[in-house]
Amino acid sequence: MNDQHDITVDMLLDVYSELSKKMTGQRIRALTDHLREHEMSLNQFFILNIIERDGACLSNHLARELKLKAASITYLVDSLEKKGLVERLENPSDLRSHFITITEKGHEVSSYPFEQSLAADFFSTLSQDDIEVLYVMMRIMNRKLHSQSSKE
Repeated sequence: MNDQHDITVDMLLDVYSELSKKMTGQRIRALTDHLREHEMSLNQFFILNIIERDGACLSNHLARELKLKAASITYLVDSLEKKGLVERLENPSDLRSHFITITEKGHEVSSYPFEQSLAADFFSTLSQDDIEVLYVMMRIMNRKLHSQSSKE
C-alpha cells in the first residue's frame, strides 16, 4: 500500500472500539430478551450461574457472591424453585440449612449460548470471501493473544 492508504493503529483502534460497543449492545439485548422470556431477574440468572460454577451451595454463599442480604436470597431462590430451576436439598450436617442445586431445566436456562447464537446469526450473513478473510484474521488475533498470555 502507498503511504496515503496505509491503515494505522489508530484506525484499527477506532474500528475495534466501534465493533466492541456494537457487540456488547447485542449481548445485552440478547441477555435481556432471554431474561424476559424466562421471567427472570438478573440476580436470579446470576444465582443459576453461581450454582453452575460452584456446584450445590448454601444460601450464605450466594449472599456473599451477590452481596445481598439473606432475606433477598431466600426470596430469589423461592421464585427460582417455583419455576423448577433450582431445588433445595437437606444439609446432612446442619438440618436447619439446605443446599441449593440447579435442575436440568435451570441448567438449560443458565447455559444459553449467547455468544454462539449472536456469532452464528452474524456469520451467516457474510459472503464466503468475507468468511475466509475474517477466519484468517481471527486466527492471527488468537495466535497473538495466546503468545502474549503465555509470556505473562
